[in-house]
Amino acid sequence: MQAIMRYELVINEALRSALMFDTPDEQINEFIRFFGKHIGCDRIYIFEDNKKEHVTNNTYEWCSEGIQPEIDFLQGVDMDIIDWWYKAFDKKENVIIQDVETIKGNPQLDRVD
Repeated sequence: MQAIMRYELVINEALRSALMFDTPDEQINEFIRFFGKHIGCDRIYIFEDNKKEHVTNNTYEWCSEGIQPEIDFLQGVDMDIIDWWYKAFDKKENVIIQDVETIKGNPQLDRVD
């Protein structure tokens, strides 16, 4: 129960921080920045699916200092390439890649240029 309350406090603080900005884009960027810093990750992505074209696009990205953004390379990604993401999402699971280097060179998981 304490863990749930702690998560709720973090979410509330992230929302409070995001709502200090005027536009939805600024709010989303602040929200993911807050979480990225809070959990200590290198980057956070938000993708939006275009089911008509069967692609997904990276529409928001936050990177910690010194991390190179990948948002420009993650546009029009064929949804079949990341099918395992959708399977995880269907099971209410997260997709967390601990080390991007471990998937480089794998044609199904590597970046789409």
